[in-house]
Amino acid sequence: MILSMLENGVVVKKVCEVTDFDDTCNVLCVGAGSAGCYAADSAARQGASVILLEFGDNIGGMSVCGNVTGYYYGACGGSYEEDDQKNKADTVFLTNGKHWEQRQIRLTERLLKSGVKVLCRHSVIGLYFEDNRIIGVLAFDGKREFSIKADITIDATSDGHLIRMTDVKKYYGRPSNGSFVPFGVIIKYTKNGRLLGHNNDSGIMDHYNYKDFSAKTIIAHADLSHILEEEIVNCALHTGVREGLSYEGEDTLKHEDLLFGKCSDKVLYWAYSDLDRHGNLRAAEDDIFQNWFVISNLSTVVISIPVSLGSVVPKNIKGLVTAGRCLSFDTYIQSAVRMNRDMIRMGECVGVAAAMAALSGVDFLDIDYEKYLMQVKENGCFGNYSHITFAFDNSYKRYLDKMKALGRIPDKKYENLALNKTIYEPLNFDADKDFHLLKTDAPGVAIWSCYISPKRDMIKTRLYNEMINTDDVLYKYNCAIALGLVEDKKALPVLRDIVKNRDCFFFTDNRRSNQFRSAIALCLIGRLGTTEDLPLLFDILSAEEIERQMYHTLQPNYLYHTYDDRNFVYFVMLTYACMAIYKIYERCNLDMKQLHDFFCDLFNGDTVLKRIVEDRTDSPAEEETKEFVEYILRLTDYN
Repeated sequence: MILSMLENGVVVKKVCEVTDFDDTCNVLCVGAGSAGCYAADSAARQGASVILLEFGDNIGGMSVCGNVTGYYYGACGGSYEEDDQKNKADTVFLTNGKHWEQRQIRLTERLLKSGVKVLCRHSVIGLYFEDNRIIGVLAFDGKREFSIKADITIDATSDGHLIRMTDVKKYYGRPSNGSFVPFGVIIKYTKNGRLLGHNNDSGIMDHYNYKDFSAKTIIAHADLSHILEEEIVNCALHTGVREGLSYEGEDTLKHEDLLFGKCSDKVLYWAYSDLDRHGNLRAAEDDIFQNWFVISNLSTVVISIPVSLGSVVPKNIKGLVTAGRCLSFDTYIQSAVRMNRDMIRMGECVGVAAAMAALSGVDFLDIDYEKYLMQVKENGCFGNYSHITFAFDNSYKRYLDKMKALGRIPDKKYENLALNKTIYEPLNFDADKDFHLLKTDAPGVAIWSCYISPKRDMIKTRLYNEMINTDDVLYKYNCAIALGLVEDKKALPVLRDIVKNRDCFFFTDNRRSNQFRSAIALCLIGRLGTTEDLPLLFDILSAEEIERQMYHTLQPNYLYHTYDDRNFVYFVMLTYACMAIYKIYERCNLDMKQLHDFFCDLFNGDTVLKRIVEDRTDSPAEEETKEFVEYILRLTDYN
């Protein structure tokens, strides 16, 4: 038998022999957050004996200690709805069922009823292996170490505390530079007799580095404490970490698989969200994500996401599965499969499957899948949006809800649209049917349809002909962007015009994160451009650039989602121009040492930083700017 532990962040294995475990169960669940509580409960309701370990004092995770009491996306259905109805009927808290203590009470009642053995203030410090199977854990309660034997162990810690004790390959953050998306801290406050919450991007940190985590969390709490004049009720005990590590699973879901329709034969459950990747450093993202989010401007298109059984099982390891944020996904899928509803339903589904595996004596991936489907569909947790592949939600309705929550008067135009539009508008991408959208200020669906069309040569010809024969500037520019996305260099003259004109037009496909047309053009020039484009790109990096009117006239706007903590337009133009220059230098085999030295001079001191963030220190804007500087200097480092 092997005991695998972490020592100073390194996996260490020791030969040992345990003849008599201190406790035993069918299913051991580690982590009592949203996923963990419902995983333990559903496994127990399937007839398994279940132990639930939690290192903290409270159960419920972010839904209790993190103040995440509402829902963004995520599909409805499952046991949590019963708890929510009880919360709404609760007359003690008077908050329409959205008080954190209500959730903890309901979860406690649920776990007691199903017979789960709950142990708070307990940590797992080691994993017992027999060959490649985990048969139990070594735990610590603050006073003593003790062993627990389990048929199936669920790592529901979200940060992969158990996964990190194994040899499975692990991945962190954005592929290009390993950076996580911004974290958040939520406060609750009262206004006009109502209990409300405030959540914002609080910066970038490595939450696996205790010094960085501590410093950034303290700064974020301090910042939130003084920006609101309302009476603050509390600051969240748990930091809102949106992304953690991922790992190599028996199946790995990647965003390109999702966007191009790949689906596993064995779906654990269906999640439902947009690719909600926070942060604004889009210039550092990979090409496929840029194609979807930036160039096609489809940031708030919601997607049904088939989470497979294999994506919660670490590769070549038996007896261990995960539930929560730590999954075998890439960083872009992680940004979608993390919503509160989906975390809860994932936990319930994993619990059902884990109990079936433990009670029938088979591996997690070898359960009777048809029997599993019958059970989770009966429970209602499998997912009720699997029939919708892609869709726009009612953006105007969400705008109306936000204005109401903020106590603001909505624009009458959007109020009428909110009432007149359906909740969902399913999308079926078809270049011929969508082509007319290129004549509008919401061309994203048409651009993506052209990109994925199997008739690419015909699409190129049509786009080019329309681009050179129209006098409609909007139509011409949109055709050029679509032509650039299908990798036709004939788009370059028009793309250059967009940048030369410093076009400050935003598309309007989405309720937020609409893209800036000049940024899209710069992104495409970086891919298609030549040395001929370098003077135009370097001009954007000149000291005189910031004096242009475009950098001082665009105001923060909810529908466009620009920002008041930075000169957003300048940040976007700067980052895309730098990346375009780098890509052309790399593709044309130019002197990378010369470019590196140029960037070192450009970013020496804080002149460029102050153009973006002005006086706000330790802000997400400042951190993202510094992150980009480090990134571009590393890319061009010739040593």
